[in-house]
Amino acid sequence: MWQQPLILLVLLSPPALSQPFYTPIRAAIGAELGGVSPQFSVTASVATAYKKRSFVAIQAGLGWLDRAGFKSPSFSAAGTYCFLLNPYNKKACTPQPGYNSLEIYLEGGLAALLLDPYDNNRFVNDDLQHQFATPLALGGVRFHLVSRKWIYILKIRFTPALVKSKYTSSAGLGVGIGWR
Repeated sequence: MWQQPLILLVLLSPPALSQPFYTPIRAAIGAELGGVSPQFSVTASVATAYKKRSFVAIQAGLGWLDRAGFKSPSFSAAGTYCFLLNPYNKKACTPQPGYNSLEIYLEGGLAALLLDPYDNNRFVNDDLQHQFATPLALGGVRFHLVSRKWIYILKIRFTPALVKSKYTSSAGLGVGIGWR
C-alpha cells in the first residue's frame, strides 16, 4: 500500500530537483543573416534536454542563395548545446522564482547546410563541384531578453565549414522571438 506513493514520489522528484537557473523557452521563430545559412534564412527552433544551467537547441531554416551567378534554395539545420553564463540566484522555497531580464549563453554544436548542387540546369558542367551538404562547426554567444510573455533572442555565431565550400559564411547574426 505504501509502495505506490513512494514510487510516485521517486518518479516525480527529478523535475522538482532540477529546477533551472534560467527561463525555459519552448520554441522560437526568427531570421538569420550569415551563420548557418549562406545569406538569409527564416528559422524555427525548439529547446529540449533541459538541465539546471543548460539546454539543447535544435534549429531548422529555409533560405535562398544568390551568389556569383549561383542560385539555389537552402536548407539549414543545427543542433547546439547552450550553457548559461549568468544564472540567477533563487531561494530554495520559492515556488515561482524570479528571472533575469537578460540571460547570456555560450553556444556550441554542429550544423549542416544543404544546397541544390545543379543550379536548376539540366546540363551540368563537370568543372563545377558544388556540394549538396556542407557540415559546419558552430560556436557563439546568445542573448535572451526575457519579458513576462516573450523571450527576445540575439545570436552571434562563428560557423567555420568542416569541408571546403565557397558558399558558406564564417560568421553570422540571428534574431528571434520565443515563448515560454
